[in-house]
Amino acid sequence: MASQDVRYYLNGVLLIIEDDQLRAVATDGHRLAYNSITISGQYEKLDIIIPRKAISELAKLLSDNEKDEIEIEFSAQQLKASFSGIQLITKLIEGKFHDYQRVIPNYINHLALNRTLVQQALQRAAILSNEKFRGVRFVLTEKNLSIISSNSEQEEAQVEIETDYHGEAIDIGFNVNYLLDGLNSISSEMAIFSFGNPNSSILITSPDNQEFRYVVMPMRI
Repeated sequence: MASQDVRYYLNGVLLIIEDDQLRAVATDGHRLAYNSITISGQYEKLDIIIPRKAISELAKLLSDNEKDEIEIEFSAQQLKASFSGIQLITKLIEGKFHDYQRVIPNYINHLALNRTLVQQALQRAAILSNEKFRGVRFVLTEKNLSIISSNSEQEEAQVEIETDYHGEAIDIGFNVNYLLDGLNSISSEMAIFSFGNPNSSILITSPDNQEFRYVVMPMRI
């Protein structure tokens, strides 16, 4: 979620209910996260945008009451969530969320890597990344991924990961913090990275959750 974007609809989470599906989408303009779960019942399509602060409070409260059911009631301007004797009431954000489906790519280049291994490599490379832009390069060649960073002091870090990749060579820059946030949202041992071309985004998915999508836009380094 964005925090103080003038595009108010970005400062929260889009919740979509349709048929027996509950979908959640959030973006700050640089990355996008999507997830979906199956719920009981059949509903006509409707969507609401829940503010950032309410989402943060709700997530905190729900983490302590994971096994309890939650009941959600809402109107055009307000939402009430009830669970475990708790009621959280919040105003909703007015506005039209952009077409998130156009942002989620469908790539043919895929790379499966050990999640912890990539996290550790990114953390090591991040030490010497530019403090302001936090950029790292993903240089992907046959059977090898190089994660490279540098800073204004002319210091450079390069971490190598052996892979089973056989596609075309790709060299893309990303914000290292955004990549780590995406990997931290995955609990599976493996993470799937999907690439387009050197100017396109990266898609991170989990083999244990087919609905999870995390998209990070590229940056010039």
